[in-house]
Amino acid sequence: LMKAREWGCKIYEATKKGSTMEEVFDLSHYWDVERKNLPVATDGIVLKVNSLSQQRNLGYTSKFPRWAIAFKFQAEQAITTLESVSYQVGRTGAVTPVANLRPVKLSGTTVKRASLYNEDYILSLDLHINDQVFVEKGGEIIPKITAVDASKRGVFDEKVEFTKNCPECGTALVKDEGEAIYYCPNDTGCPPQIKGRIEHYLTRKAMNIAGGSETVEHLYNAGMIHNIADLYTLKWQDVSRLERWAEKSAKNLIASIQGSVAVPYERVLYALGIRYVGETVAKKLAKAFPNIDALMAASVEQLTDVDEIGDRIAQSIVKYFGIESNREVITKLREFGIQFE
Repeated sequence: LMKAREWGCKIYEATKKGSTMEEVFDLSHYWDVERKNLPVATDGIVLKVNSLSQQRNLGYTSKFPRWAIAFKFQAEQAITTLESVSYQVGRTGAVTPVANLRPVKLSGTTVKRASLYNEDYILSLDLHINDQVFVEKGGEIIPKITAVDASKRGVFDEKVEFTKNCPECGTALVKDEGEAIYYCPNDTGCPPQIKGRIEHYLTRKAMNIAGGSETVEHLYNAGMIHNIADLYTLKWQDVSRLERWAEKSAKNLIASIQGSVAVPYERVLYALGIRYVGETVAKKLAKAFPNIDALMAASVEQLTDVDEIGDRIAQSIVKYFGIESNREVITKLREFGIQFE
């Protein structure tokens, strides 16, 4: 770094070399205060081994160097009132509880909501409506409830009980053995799941179709799409009649949808939105099962023979292809020219 500075590169002035843990702690205490005077938000300092030979010996994991670590500062806390708990349904049917809070200032922003993660987290906090709760931003970004001041709790304050039914479609929720997350099993009839899968299908790393949640919302509410295959039946003349849609934007959407037929097989697998099948798993599946027919016919045992495919992923894939409506969508997509090999 110092040599790079000699060459004229811009090197941050605060970079400092230390040789004892006391110096490290002194530096962290200094920046915990001084960071509030910086022109950018920051949540910690990075500690690195200085010796290049030691760096080589320590090596890397698949994601980060073993010779560097981020030291996070204690997040700023605030106290506010828990007013209610609502529930969000994701594209995979996962139901996430959200705390609705009395608005409070925290790290320069007004916080009104905080994630409660799952039922176990709620139980660990022993949450009651109207509780005085401690809120902080995890990594200075996402608000979360870290503790409750039970001494301020009223005698008649209601204990928070995790919902038993989907807040969107009313279906009884299920929880797989060994998991903390509740799911709505009505994946073909629950609106946020349907819209969420279509939104996922559009994303850049999936089919790279122009549009997002607002586009899907308009088309779904207008009754034009009920699954991802319906996208390929759209006509720009029909879309342009919708509120806030012009001829040009409608034509751009249709052109983008038509262009998606060139997207390779591995990205199509990812775009289907099968639970636990991310980009990496989709690539491995595409290599092991070079066409969709082979994948649909694969057993749990055949799937788990593939590197990094465990029982949970295999069960999810078999379950997905075992649903007739999913197979019908794939048949339609194939007819529209989507790459399935």
